[in-house]
Amino acid sequence: AGISLVVGSIGLMNIMLVSVSERTWEIGMRRAIGAQRSDILLQFLTEAVLLSLVGGLFGMVLGIAGSFAVGLAVESLRGYVAVTPDIVITALVVSTLVGVLSGIYPAWRAARLQPTQALRHMA
Repeated sequence: AGISLVVGSIGLMNIMLVSVSERTWEIGMRRAIGAQRSDILLQFLTEAVLLSLVGGLFGMVLGIAGSFAVGLAVESLRGYVAVTPDIVITALVVSTLVGVLSGIYPAWRAARLQPTQALRHMA
């Protein structure tokens, strides 16, 4: 599970870095019309958290479906396979933490772009 979290966070960070590089002109335009660095930072952190939460919810649905399928298929495991609310809450918290931790560097990188240099980077 730990290796999966590390690999997932690296993948999410790469996706966010590509998003920053593809949207450099947009970031420059927002900064030029008055957006603060904190606004840009918050935007990209929010996107990273939302991406990780969607992935976490998708994984949770697959996990719940898999646990019920195992419980139905294997009679000896029927009472042992259970999904409780604390497991669901833990999964959502871990997913959010992965989103925040892997989104910090791309968000910081986007927030420190200079508007004049970012506007020159028109696609």
